[in-house]
Amino acid sequence: MTNIAITGNIGSGKTEVIKFLQGLKFECISSDHIISNFYNNDLIRDYILNKMNLSKNNYKNIILENLIEENFNRKLKKVIYPLLYSKKKKIKKKHDSFKATFYEIPLLFEEKLSNNYDLVVLIQANTNIRKKRVLKRGVNEKYFEIMNKRQINQNTKEILSDCVIMNNGSILNLRLNIIKLLNTI
Repeated sequence: MTNIAITGNIGSGKTEVIKFLQGLKFECISSDHIISNFYNNDLIRDYILNKMNLSKNNYKNIILENLIEENFNRKLKKVIYPLLYSKKKKIKKKHDSFKATFYEIPLLFEEKLSNNYDLVVLIQANTNIRKKRVLKRGVNEKYFEIMNKRQINQNTKEILSDCVIMNNGSILNLRLNIIKLLNTI
């Protein structure tokens, strides 16, 4: 079985790649999707907020405002990452019989996880294009700036990756580039 990591900076198109691969019936596990589900689950969200000593009122804004503080960020990771890894293990068992599994991991290099994968694919896009995509999703500019600063520069990620898919164009262009990649692996 081949484990393939899909990574890239905020707004690069990782989610779009995963959606397309799922449509092609590949097995995919998305870190962002799992974490989003944590916050939508009352029990898990309350657990996270309790561990972080945060109230339910306006917790999203409080987390966003504090992400730039290293101690807060480290504490949040200590709470969320064990839940994330546990969930991924459960999902992975379902996919063990499949030939390839794609993992969407935004902070792959930042968290030094690249050695856990057989192949690393970077989805790369111009910063202005990424910013427009994120703002189009209804996320504010401050969030984009915070998340963009927390991630390693795309040029460094390009050097560390096995493959790069440029995503400055249309969704169709992105899908064609994914198909080209699939033909090489």
